[in-house]
Amino acid sequence: MIIEFENNLRRIICSVLGDHDDVDFGVTPERIATWKEKREIEQKKKKGILLETRIIYYSDFYDLYKIIDKNWTSFKPIFIDKKRFEIFFNEVENCRNTIAHGREILSFQNDLLKGIIGDLKNQIINYHSNNMNPDDVFVKILKISDSLGNIWESSDITKIYSSKKVLKVGDKLEFIIEAFDPNGREIEYFIEINYDNTIKQKNNRIILEITKKMISRSKSFTIGACTMNEDYKNRDSVIFCCTIMP
Repeated sequence: MIIEFENNLRRIICSVLGDHDDVDFGVTPERIATWKEKREIEQKKKKGILLETRIIYYSDFYDLYKIIDKNWTSFKPIFIDKKRFEIFFNEVENCRNTIAHGREILSFQNDLLKGIIGDLKNQIINYHSNNMNPDDVFVKILKISDSLGNIWESSDITKIYSSKKVLKVGDKLEFIIEAFDPNGREIEYFIEINYDNTIKQKNNRIILEITKKMISRSKSFTIGACTMNEDYKNRDSVIFCCTIMP
């Protein structure tokens, strides 16, 4: 739950300030350098594995508070009450420190964590509800990255992206799909290979194995996210194109 709290704050920071290395997060250049160093170490340790590239995901827990504090005017429409945000953040930090020192958190602390995370999600939903647009109603893909190094982001004008690398039968391609539903509904992730073959799962990491049936000079896959059990179609998707050799 603590990781969920942290990553929700990181997503909020990305949506408000941006997610590129040159974003002014309001922290010192030394902190940015530390994040970059951690990212480089992680990339060297896990070479060949698809990793998160956004710099904010290599920040420390307390860095998140510093960023929001320094840019409070930008974050106020989401969190509303700064003192309330600080109290909840400190409660999560206390639980985090307890676990880090090898101690169990108490049942009431566990319940408190659930409440704080639920409240944070509710604040995000309320913020979007007060600024209604299609992104506040329907599920939206924020980013797709794959193990070939290709990246599609929601800021891209088109919903099509291609790989410059040629794939072969037997290759395995991993995708990470990041999506957000403004109403907090459970999201499923999918890759449509053709009209009667779809990989669909709740895990946002999908591994696609290249088969003979996919051989083509120009093969496309539909990669997307959707919510379940709706009275209306609630999905978003991006087309991935590539060349597949025998």
